[in-house]
Amino acid sequence: MVELPLHTSKDMREEALAEYGPGLYFLNNGYREFGGSGWHSARSVQHGVRVWLMDGSEAVACAQEEVSRAEADAEVERLVAQMAPWAPAVAALARADRLAASHDRIVQLRDEITRDTPNERIDWLLDRHPGLLTADERKLWWSHRQKIYNGLSVKATAVHGESLDARTEAMAAVPPRGALPPTPNSWVVPGSGPITQLWTRPLMELCAQAWAAARDEVEDSRGPMVRWAVDAGMSKSQLHQLTGMSRATIDRYLDQSK
Repeated sequence: MVELPLHTSKDMREEALAEYGPGLYFLNNGYREFGGSGWHSARSVQHGVRVWLMDGSEAVACAQEEVSRAEADAEVERLVAQMAPWAPAVAALARADRLAASHDRIVQLRDEITRDTPNERIDWLLDRHPGLLTADERKLWWSHRQKIYNGLSVKATAVHGESLDARTEAMAAVPPRGALPPTPNSWVVPGSGPITQLWTRPLMELCAQAWAAARDEVEDSRGPMVRWAVDAGMSKSQLHQLTGMSRATIDRYLDQSK
């Protein structure tokens, strides 16, 4: 299991970063009362534990379970053990997603600026995207709108490349196929909206793609990967689309396990 520090803190963001530093760690909010939003009804209040996987000041995964105070410590240990083997891949995937979102915002901003855009409108557009440009970039490009357009184009290309690098890092961090652990079915993507997004499906897809990228490896490593993906809930058609394997080959690996 990946060994990551486990901390307890009421503040998950800047104070956590200042106290614990960059890198991966688990953050335990302790035994607490929660309800009213997210997973639970506003008419009910539950007690339990909430644990976060942190990448510096970024919360990249969250698990919440209803347990008694007496069960809290053991439940935190269970949740941490469930996510720990997947933590490096999850963190890299989350970084890739954040970078991809930044790329889209940069392209959107660039396309809103034309030669006819008044200066005050450009200023307003830049202010709409705080943190997207550094102070130095804004100062350097502000003298001419074409510099802004060109600079945003270059920045979009660079950020897109960083996103692809992060996804490659995520694929390299997938646990070995010969001993794939269970998927972290208790862990969700923070802020994934009204339809809570589990980390299970992105990780299944990542594993399938990592397998496809290493298709020249020993044949014996492929069967366990196929069986694990199907057992974890991936359909044979999804596996076919992600890896390029024929359905007959998938069926052959599944038949071998019977």
